[in-house]
Amino acid sequence: MLSFRDISMEDKQAFEACSSQFNYHLCEHCFTDMYMWRSHYGTQICFADGFALVRMTPLSGGHDCYLAPIGAGDLGAALDALEQDAAARGIPLRIVSVAEPMIERIEAARPGKFDFVHDNEDGDDYIYLAEKLRTLSGKKLQSKRNLVNRFKAAYEGRWTYEDMTKDNLKDAFGYHIRWCNQNGCAQNRDFQGETCAIVQALHNFEPLGLRGGLLRLDGEVIAFTFGCRASADMFVVQIEKADHTIPGAYQMINQQFVLRNCDDVEYVNREEDLGLEGLRKAKKSYYPALRGVKYAAVPKGGQA
Repeated sequence: MLSFRDISMEDKQAFEACSSQFNYHLCEHCFTDMYMWRSHYGTQICFADGFALVRMTPLSGGHDCYLAPIGAGDLGAALDALEQDAAARGIPLRIVSVAEPMIERIEAARPGKFDFVHDNEDGDDYIYLAEKLRTLSGKKLQSKRNLVNRFKAAYEGRWTYEDMTKDNLKDAFGYHIRWCNQNGCAQNRDFQGETCAIVQALHNFEPLGLRGGLLRLDGEVIAFTFGCRASADMFVVQIEKADHTIPGAYQMINQQFVLRNCDDVEYVNREEDLGLEGLRKAKKSYYPALRGVKYAAVPKGGQA
């Protein structure tokens, strides 16, 4: 079996060296995502022959699965290693988060071995042009511009945006708790996992290379967000929360953050919608330039 172990902060440099080899624009190739959600998904890692290999536990239950190998080298050997590990553990081989461009590489390495399935779009990433999120230009985003402008006019002199620092991290977390209470999700398992992930991110804000922002109204936090640069051309936003009862709050934190942090990248990946209808509608309303479509690879004749 492969020598998987719990992922740790010490893995950041090696993981990022692997993820820099191929830019598939997926959030799973961002170390911050792997690290902050590690408890939620039971994430374990090992490194072999130029690849980061990751094993995770599906939230829906069932057998562990493996991320598509991240890195460069003998891809066929990496796939064989995952197959052997699964066999040794007595579980079916299921490789997830296979980007569309990677299918061709897998086919070249192990022709005809795998079926590639796309169960649903819940886990696909929404990837936007950073310039569009900064300017909100064009007819399609007119409603977003209007909400931002109305917010600024309605609360002139009362709102402020500030970068997230060690001095206001507690304010961000305090707002997250209020947000959970406001939205009735405090006892929801997924949101409990999200709370743990946010704690991990805030506790390791600087080592993870995170950047964040808070939006205040009359001095009180009404929104916060944070993310990190994941590749030369892409920034990933891991978390965004805002008071939905204040028109324009979400649009303001979104634009103000990108204005200050994403002027040197082409894309902003705002991750999945998790099958939540409201979140899906909101993310589609910003008209993504790309979709990070993710497939699962299973051996032909195996379990999908």
